[in-house]
Amino acid sequence: MDNITHSLTGALTAKFIESRSTAPEEKVVLRRTFFWLFVVAANLPDIDVFFSIGRDQFAMIRQHRGITHSILFAPVLALLPALAFKFLGKVKNLRLLWLISLLGIFLHIFFDLATSFGTRVLLPVSEVRYALDWLFIIDPFFTFLMAAFLLAGRWVPRRRALVTSSGIAAVVLYVLIVAFNQTMAAIRVQEAARKEGVTWSKISTLPQPLSLFRWQGLIQTDDAVLQTYFSLFDDDSPRFRIYTQHQDSFVEKAEKEGSLHSFLGFARHPWVQSFDEDGMHIVEFRDLMFSIDESLTRAFGFDEQFTPFMLRYTYDTEGKLVEVTFDGEAIER
Repeated sequence: MDNITHSLTGALTAKFIESRSTAPEEKVVLRRTFFWLFVVAANLPDIDVFFSIGRDQFAMIRQHRGITHSILFAPVLALLPALAFKFLGKVKNLRLLWLISLLGIFLHIFFDLATSFGTRVLLPVSEVRYALDWLFIIDPFFTFLMAAFLLAGRWVPRRRALVTSSGIAAVVLYVLIVAFNQTMAAIRVQEAARKEGVTWSKISTLPQPLSLFRWQGLIQTDDAVLQTYFSLFDDDSPRFRIYTQHQDSFVEKAEKEGSLHSFLGFARHPWVQSFDEDGMHIVEFRDLMFSIDESLTRAFGFDEQFTPFMLRYTYDTEGKLVEVTFDGEAIER
């Protein structure tokens, strides 16, 4: 989830707690401290993006949503903003500052977990990426919803408690709706797979941008990835496009590369192609879970389906590895 939305979740939570507080109105310093601590803590786990500064783009998928997004590490991470606010601010209750910071961090982890990107919430115990697949990585409707209630609270200060409570209720309702929609979409994908007689090793139902009702279904089999896009309002059963996995000696070479192991630890539905191009041999690995429906990409002026996060190995005619790129950028070998 983007950091604007994370900031808004922290701000709305702070305003809600403030509206339920019985602290005297003159405790302005206390309220401001908690507000900004919530906002800072709700963004803090993304500090891991700084770990890959100055390195290749591939470092981002290896570092992002790592230990700073772990619920096991969160109590330790929460000490950083708590101590900073204690020594730089006027509120000196470290335990209270720590609790507020911890809640903000948990908010961040939960809303990242609600997206399809995947979050390693059990590091260092487990490297597994967990994802609820309820929300697209950027959801402007969700962001606008929180912003609207925060602004409304400023416009009608006498009704701020009611407005912020309504805002929290609206956020919870929104999350419940997308969770329900994802469940219904997942049932449709599984039913379609059974109808086609597909035996799968992994199946995912993922949100598409700018819609609560449009979804992508992905089915991983031993030799292919099946993909479909559909709306919950469609009458017909989802139809699958088949992406056959290539397998040859060049793919076998690529499978021994350490960079591929890092990529496969991140990718949920990898698809490999092996082909000749300009006198060289190319092996490409893509994660189809990040594909965008062609109807949407065409609406924005793109001629073909958008699939980011492509790991590409280039071999010469003698089978020697010449270059490794990630999204067109050379990476460390």
